[in-house]
Amino acid sequence: MGSFMLYALVKLISIAGIRTFFNRISSQNLDQIPKEGAVIFVCNHPNTMMDPLIVGSTCGRNLYFFAKSTIFNNFFTRWILNRLRVIPVYRKQDDPTQTNKNIDTFYKGYEILESGESFLIFPEGTSTGDRTLGKIKTGAARIGFGAIENNNWKLNISLVPVGLSYSNAVKFRSDVIVRYGKPIDLKSYQKEYEANKVNAVQQLTEQIETALSKLTTNVNDLAFEKIVNALELIYKKELMVDLGLDIENKTDDFSATKGLVHAVEWYCKNRPEEVEEFEVMLDRYQNRLDLLKLKDEFLDPASGSTTMAQRIRVISYIILGFPVYVYGLINNAIPYKFPRWYAKNFVHDKSVIAPTKLITGMGIFIIFYSIQIFLFAFFSGNTPLTIFYIFTLVPSGNFVLSYIHQVRNYRQHLRFLSIFYRKRIIMYELIEERQTLIQYLNNAKKAYMKIEKINPI
Repeated sequence: MGSFMLYALVKLISIAGIRTFFNRISSQNLDQIPKEGAVIFVCNHPNTMMDPLIVGSTCGRNLYFFAKSTIFNNFFTRWILNRLRVIPVYRKQDDPTQTNKNIDTFYKGYEILESGESFLIFPEGTSTGDRTLGKIKTGAARIGFGAIENNNWKLNISLVPVGLSYSNAVKFRSDVIVRYGKPIDLKSYQKEYEANKVNAVQQLTEQIETALSKLTTNVNDLAFEKIVNALELIYKKELMVDLGLDIENKTDDFSATKGLVHAVEWYCKNRPEEVEEFEVMLDRYQNRLDLLKLKDEFLDPASGSTTMAQRIRVISYIILGFPVYVYGLINNAIPYKFPRWYAKNFVHDKSVIAPTKLITGMGIFIIFYSIQIFLFAFFSGNTPLTIFYIFTLVPSGNFVLSYIHQVRNYRQHLRFLSIFYRKRIIMYELIEERQTLIQYLNNAKKAYMKIEKINPI
């Protein structure tokens, strides 16, 4: 009972933490997940600790988690992790002499499945923090088949692939898409497994890899990542409108990004000289944007011009909201800035930046808020006023983020106008460069869709 209560408490705190850290978590195909019975969730692993928190908070099941043994490095963490249903996996790259302990790990997996419960495993075996899908290991398939074999193929086990796609894996208030794939019934492999166990394991592992590839916006080569990121920034909205997709719909957004990834990979393979030409144009355009400290969105004709009414609303918001901004800044600046400062100066692995920010942020906010509330209560001596003060802390912090976003956007707008009137020739050249890029991409899109026989919506 104590372990379950600890698990439930940590799960609630984790859900609150990730829903604060991320702007939007979009879960798709939740109806694919079996509501009961043994389930193995297999997921790509771009963001270390964030990944299990996100899957655990969206899948609707109480999970066990398979994790590398190196995090069980002392008595305290072992005690905590055991009660949070985390099971150690002994990887060869960590310590080759410890891999024999995986026998116990496999048996624990069998027990979980035999009791009709679920676990999450990351078949890549490591988290790199980039946009590629690593080599899929056979552990999930071997545990699943082992459990069924031990029960004479009478045990029903579903394997559900999960794809995680981050708009920015390390940035506070970024977006995440969680896509659940169609469950794989392990019993469907009975003939193959009984004929040749090794081949059956390999076939299932390949099916997992194919499913994860379809459920994510990963690239096959890191060399493509820069181009895909640029296309998402410059071209994706125009592409979605052209194809009749809804810009606000996350499923359509995923489809557009997936299409961009496929197109980039096709061009890199079949027309590398055109990719090189585009990269030269793209670098020149982005370098000029950086030099002028401008964002691409301000050169996009689709964004439209700012009306006088819009300017009045923004200016009024900035002026009237300033006192609330100052109040929120005083109460939230230190705990908000500290996690970013700490991660920037002490964390060098991209895949652990986000969880470091989350953990340090939760810790520093709890400590800082506690001190503030104590001091306010002590000096005010007014309980109702203190309660009111407590309820203003988080909303005022959120207002600060919104206020800063509005100020930065308006400042960027003013900078754009200033440069446009002072350096009109340069701005016209930049707009022309953007139009050339867009036209180049439109021509490439038409050629690609014609060759691949893709019909627009």
